[in-house]
Formats: sequence, structure tokens, C-alpha cells
Amino acid sequence: MLSHDDREQLKKIEEWFEAAEPALAASFRDIGKPRRSRIGKVLPVCLDVFAGLLLTLAVVTANATLVLAGMLALVIGVGLHLARHLPANPS
Repeated sequence: MLSHDDREQLKKIEEWFEAAEPALAASFRDIGKPRRSRIGKVLPVCLDVFAGLLLTLAVVTANATLVLAGMLALVIGVGLHLARHLPANPS
């Protein structure tokens, strides 16, 4: 554990750092926070559309390989949709 004087010195350094470089200090505060990117919203929808196209094409051509590829894409898409709703830091 730090002594009282050490904690006060660290607090002064932190205050100076936040005054001198507020953007950098804010970026350090954000370390460890979960980031939700646009890919997290767009990728599952694109995968759903792709799976639908594969399955439609599979029905039209009666191709078993396309059925399997479409089902795989659909399962991965569902997994991505479910993963978006999981808590960031489960405890």
C-alpha cells in the first residue's frame, strides 16, 4: 500500500496530467471499457442477408452444398446477434 504522502503526490501528478493533456487523460480512462463498433451492428445483418441468399439459391438449384453453407452462415449470424446482447464483463 502507498503511504498518505505517496497518494497525495500521485493525485497531484494526475491533476497536472489531466490539465496538461485532457484528451490523452480521457483516453487512458477509457482503457478497459468495452467498445461497440459499427461492425458489431452491420456484420450480423450482412451475414443474415448472405445466409438468406445462399438458402434461396440452394432451393432454386437443389444444391446440398449451398444448403449447408447457408445454414452455417445463419448459425454464425445468430451467434453474432446473441453475442451483441451479452454483458461486456461477466462477473
